[in-house]
This record gives sequence, C-alpha cells and structure tokens, in this order.
Amino acid sequence: MRRLAALPVLLLATAAPAELYTWVDDAGRTHVTDDLAEVPPAVRQRVVSEGAGLSALWDDGLLGPPVRPAPGATSDPSDRVVRLLRGAVDDLRRGETARAITVLENVLELEPGRAEAHWYLALLDRQRGRFDSAESHLRAFLASAGEDLAPWRASAQRRLAELQDERRLADETRERGPLDMRQTRSRHFEIRYDAELDASRPGYLGTVTGYLEEARSQVGNRLGVFPDEPTRVLFYGKASYLRAHAHRFSFRTVGFFDGRIHVVSAAHPGGELRSLLHHEYTHALYRQVVGSDRPMWLNEGLAELSERASRGQPALSRGERFALKERSVSGGWISLARLGPGFGGLEDDDARIAYLEATAAAAWVEARTDRAGRARLLALLAAGRSADAALAAVTGADVAGLERGLRRALEAEFPSVAPASAGQ
Repeated sequence: MRRLAALPVLLLATAAPAELYTWVDDAGRTHVTDDLAEVPPAVRQRVVSEGAGLSALWDDGLLGPPVRPAPGATSDPSDRVVRLLRGAVDDLRRGETARAITVLENVLELEPGRAEAHWYLALLDRQRGRFDSAESHLRAFLASAGEDLAPWRASAQRRLAELQDERRLADETRERGPLDMRQTRSRHFEIRYDAELDASRPGYLGTVTGYLEEARSQVGNRLGVFPDEPTRVLFYGKASYLRAHAHRFSFRTVGFFDGRIHVVSAAHPGGELRSLLHHEYTHALYRQVVGSDRPMWLNEGLAELSERASRGQPALSRGERFALKERSVSGGWISLARLGPGFGGLEDDDARIAYLEATAAAAWVEARTDRAGRARLLALLAAGRSADAALAAVTGADVAGLERGLRRALEAEFPSVAPASAGQ
C-alpha cells in the first residue's frame, strides 16, 4: 500500500520514438546512429544487446554515453576508469544502484572530468530529488563532453531546463493555495491531477495515461485477472502530496492505495512514475479481486515484482539478497506472520527489510505458479480461505513452509564471507 520514498529507483524507459546504437571503431572513433543497418555486422549483436539493457534505465530511450576507449589489459589509469565505468553500467542493469553510485563517484575521484560518470550520476540524483547535485553533474557533463557526444549534450541541456520545474513542485516552503485538482477520464481510468503538473508540460496527460494503460495490461497479464470497473488515480506534485498525506505514515512515501491510487509525479514524468504506477496499480487490482489488502506481504511483494519487472530488473539484486541473509542469521528477520496484517509502525530500516522480505516471498510464489495459478491463489483468498490454506492449495506449502524455504535458500547462497558490497 505504501511506497518508500527513500528506496533508490532507476529511471526507466517510456515509449521512445527511436533507439540509438553506439560503438567505437578500431581507430577509436565513436559512432552514434538510430539506423541499425548502419551498424557494422561484426558489432551489431553486441550493440543491440547492450541497447536493450540500458534503454530500460532512462525515460527517453537514450543510452548512456559510450564508454571510451576500449579497455586494455594494462594497469594504466585510463583502462581502470573504463573498467569501472562498464562495471557501474552492469550494476545498473542488475539493479545494484547503490554500488553503481559508489563506483561512479570513485571514477570521478580518479578522473574528475569523466563525462560518462557525470551523466549517470545526474540522472540518478534527479530521480532521488537531489536537484542541486543533478544540476552540478549535468553542467560538468556539458563542460567535459566533446562533440562526439552531441546527442547526449542536447539531452543534458533539456534536462537542465526541466530541473526548475521539478524544484518548483518539490519546494515545500513556497506558499500555495488550496490544492487544485482537475479531472479527466480514459477508457479504463478516472484521473485527477494537480493543476501545477499539467501547467508544466503540454503533453502531461497523454504521458501518464499511457503509463496507466501499460500498467493495466502488464499487471493484469502477470496476475491473470483484470478489473471490472475503471480505476481511480490521483497525481500530485511532491510538495502538494506531502502537505496532503505525510501525516498518514511513519515514513516518507511517494504513493499509496486506499481505494484510489495516489502518487507523486514529476513535472516532466518519466520512468520513475511509470514504475510507481505499475506498483500502485498492482495494489488496486489486488484489492478489487481479493476484497482486502491481506496478506499484506503478498500484496506488497507482488507490487514490488511488478515494478521491477517494468524496468527489466530481477526480483532482488544480489546486495538485497545478502541484506536479507544477514537479517535471517542475526535474528532481525521480520516474520511474514507479522507482515500479514500490514507494515504499520515500522521505522525506515525495518520497513526496507519488510519490503525486501515481501518481494522475496512473492518471487518464491511466482516461481512455483503460472498465470492461472496466481489467479487461483487470489480467487481462494477472495473466497475467504486463509493465506496458509490458499498458498498450500496452489504451491504445496503454507506460509511458514514458504518462509523456511526462503531463508534456507538465502543462507545457502551466502554461506560465510560477505561480498565486497551489499548495497542495493
């Protein structure tokens, strides 16, 4: 029901008009094109696979700037920087956001003017609401990026201009009148939106409606059910959302469902809103089908899985699995029975672990069911069967059996020595 504001989330893809392909030739020249036919056959498969992975990270379909030059087998600092950059990009693909940020910051310690590191950190900081830092990285990118990075220079200039809109919506000190919510409808949704949002971008409504329709299709196909009635959704600027709803929760959120979907939106929405809508729409569908939010661990876990699937990410990163293993062996594990009624009263650290446990548990269920099995599980819960009985009927294990199997798997994956980084 509640979405933690503090959890780092990558920028995601929207419907992009075209894909960009990049590669470095034997002479060290960088090429950028939107025509796959122009890519040399010898490198075509590599750039297509890299493009598919990275385009899912950013909201306008642009890949990150190409990492140059090609890495060598020496200990030269330039080779080390390239290896670090490529490792950071791989971490982003896997959802290891915190580790990627650390690596990118290390790159800038070694080479302060490295354009690619500034680019990725700018996007990540903007998504986290760190607008001053995002601006600093964008300006550093523009100062260090050559003309070979022209497509990204244009994008950086646009993003700089958009930061002022985002600052305005997030400014809690700015005096505001009563919340002005406008209303519209689409085929499957009743939409209300903060007037400040629509004024910021002419195409706002078309963008968010597209995100909602995509969420309905993908989540419905994932769970095997679709709602009978239109879903009601409210979009807020950040400061307006906090003024209206911060009192509801013990930790900061960016969205929740109470019979209607309530979400924070950027002035220029991108992948972060897209993924948030997949999350909250799952709650809406769960409530309509089951008739309640319980068990909350399954409800939240399915929502987290839908969100991560929308970004092409795994259910849990390695760092997240390690964090759960540490909780399991240290005595800090929060039982699923405790999370069945809800996540209320949890402080931020425990709330993060609760979300990870719910995600891991829902992934356990998904691995043992198909679409029809998930629909049957929800139908059994709707018919009044307990979580234990419904789960056992569909997967062969009750809640305690699921939990035992999950903890054994986590402890077996990390039997002794901690990995170098356990960040998300």
